[in-house]
Amino acid sequence: IEAWFNPKNNGVNREAREVNSIIRQSLLDSNIRLLDLTHLSEFRADAHPAIWLGRQDAVSIWGQDCMHWCLPGVPDTWVDILAALIKDSFEKG
Repeated sequence: IEAWFNPKNNGVNREAREVNSIIRQSLLDSNIRLLDLTHLSEFRADAHPAIWLGRQDAVSIWGQDCMHWCLPGVPDTWVDILAALIKDSFEKG
């Protein structure tokens, strides 16, 4: 499982990375900022319930979303990063 989720191996979110790349390119000339948390979240893939269902294909069968995590920490980190970006944006005016 470690090799499967390892960010060095591009993790399990290859499709998300492709979509994120397209979105990032389309937003280059806009004022919209993209907060891509895919890579960061893969460092704690063990915190997602899909891998604990007892089957290697559990993700493909049950799906994997970004809203259901077993442990506190991953979504808390997302909120901390977003809060810091918002604070920074207001301080810069």
